[in-house]
This record gives sequence, C-alpha cells and structure tokens, in this order.
Amino acid sequence: MTQIQPELTEDIKKYGAFDFTACYNCGNCTAVCNLTEKNSNFPRMMVRYSMLGLKEEILSSKELWMCYACGECSDTCPREAGPGVLMSNLRRYAIANYEKTGLTRLMFKNNPFFIAITLILAVVLAFFLLTIKPDTEVARWLFRYVPYEVLHSFGMGAFALMGLSAFVGVVVMWRHIGKEKKIAFTGEFFKKAVNAAKKVIGEVATLKRYQNCDSDSSIWSKKAVWLRPWFVHWTIMWGFIGLLVATTLDFIFKDPATTIWWPSRILGTIAGILMVYGSTVALNYRFRKITKTYANTLMADWMFLGFLWLAGITGFWLEIAVAMGADLFINHVVLMIHIIISMELVILFAFSKFAHAFYRPLALFMHNL
Repeated sequence: MTQIQPELTEDIKKYGAFDFTACYNCGNCTAVCNLTEKNSNFPRMMVRYSMLGLKEEILSSKELWMCYACGECSDTCPREAGPGVLMSNLRRYAIANYEKTGLTRLMFKNNPFFIAITLILAVVLAFFLLTIKPDTEVARWLFRYVPYEVLHSFGMGAFALMGLSAFVGVVVMWRHIGKEKKIAFTGEFFKKAVNAAKKVIGEVATLKRYQNCDSDSSIWSKKAVWLRPWFVHWTIMWGFIGLLVATTLDFIFKDPATTIWWPSRILGTIAGILMVYGSTVALNYRFRKITKTYANTLMADWMFLGFLWLAGITGFWLEIAVAMGADLFINHVVLMIHIIISMELVILFAFSKFAHAFYRPLALFMHNL
C-alpha cells in the first residue's frame, strides 16, 4: 500500500533541490520536455510525488532516469520551482536509498564528511595500488613505514565493499522498478530483452535521446555541437572509459614501468583529450551558472568534475615525463596525485554521482523492456 510521508519533502530539499513546493501543477515542465513520452510523464509527475511524500513511487520510477537535466523546464517554469533541478536531486536521493551502507546519504548531505571520507579513502587506496607492483621507488619507500600486508588487505577490503555496494544497489533498484511486473522467463521475454539491451547500448554509445534536448527554443540550439551538454557529457563518459581501458592494458602489458606500450598510449591520449575537454567545459558552465541546472551544483558535483579534470591533466604530465625520460622528484609527486585521484574515482563509484553510470542504463533497459 502506498504511504504518504510529508517529511519526505524536507528530506529531498537537503539534497540541493529548489523550492519545488512552489509548483501549482500547470504542466509546463512536461510540455516543454522533448524526452517525455506517453508512458513516461515527467518531470511533472516527479514533482507531485515529491510534494505528496510518495517515497516508493519515486524509488520505483524509471522516469526519474529518463531525464538528462538539460534545464529547459527549470528555465521556463512560471513559478521558478526548478523541476529540472528537482529531477537531478531526486536521482541523488534515489542513489542514496539504493546504496545500503549509508555512506552515500552522508556524502551528499554533509560536505565536511564528504571531504574527509574521500581524502582518507583516496590516500589509503593509492598506497594499495603500489602493493600491486611493489618494485617501484615510491613503493619501496612506503613499505619502510607501513607493512605491505596491511595496505594490501585494507585495499582489497575497500574494493570488495565498493563492488558489493554496487551490486546490492542494482538489485535494490531492480526490485523497486520491477516489483509490479511479473516476469516470465520465456523465449519471447529473452527476445524482448535482447532488443531492449541493443537500444540501451545504442543510447550509451550515441546519447541520441540526450541530443533531443536541443530544441529550437533551447539556448543550446544556438550553440555549436561541441558546446552542447550532450556532447560534453559524451566526451567525459567515453574519455573516462577509454582511460580505464588504456590503464588496464598498460598495467597488463607494459613491463618494466618505464617502457612505452604504444596501443595503450595512443588510446589513453585520445581518451585523455576527450575527458579534459568535457570536464573543462562542464566546470566552466557551472562557474558561469549558464542555466539553473548548472547553478545548482553541490560539493559532490564540483569534486567529481574537478577530479576528472585533474586526473586527465596529471596523466598528460606523466606521459610527457615518461617520453622525455625525466626522472625528477616533481614527477613522483604528480604520480602520487594522479594515483590518489584515479583511485578515489574508482572506489567512490558506487557512493557518488558516478553511480548513475549503471543506474541509468538499467532504468533505460526496464523502460525499453
């Protein structure tokens, strides 16, 4: 049975939402949205759920993840209720509820805690990386003070926690979204599932739905393609994926650490350019507060984009240092910074805004199915 929870409204606002209670249900936000479909009526529906305190309806909604936060609904809202901003913050709220350790909830709502936990985890996990290849100069220095076994065990535990939290989060989301549908695993179901998966892969690869946000009335329709939000998002996403693949290949095939393995270097360079470009433009939009969506940026958003940008810049620094054979102290410092930032992005994957990378595809899959 659906339960109305009036206190939910105030709880949602703690995730950074505007005064969405100013909404008088005119429906303008849904009318101007190019992504709304007959069976996915948002953001108006999500505003009503939030005002009525319908928590279960929010957590079981696929529509919450259909939105790409272009911000046009917020910019044209006659009551300045920020429906697009609410959609972004409801996704944070949903991530915090799908993730069961409570870390996500604290990190989104408590900035000092967020800063403290990210720094502590990042440093420890960066040291853990050195235990994988203990023959480096920095690793030998480190193991004089902290036993190898301690760092390795702690690092393995942290990665296991991240993986387990991500898995549990996906299961919880699946149960919320699919609880009212009885799935019969027949041949017809698997055929539909394959088609749904193909659509999701196509969307992830091209962000075709996101491109539909650039309507004639949108401020983005007047800008070059490479400045539009969908392209900026695309460069960040594929830049990160490319760097992750390049780093994995580099770690497996490059030995000793000073040699250059060209396939991973070329892939890493291209991916790094994409990620630095995308994160630079995204940060610029937030500094300039170009729309209400970009103006409503939480500490978690700033740190996520900032870390992506720093990971790319320090990566290029190290690439140049290796190419020039410059074995300087400053390069070891940059290496440590690069490792710390990269490990933080990985370990906080399930506990931060980054988690939408697996929640959104799952919601799209269920929607297509």
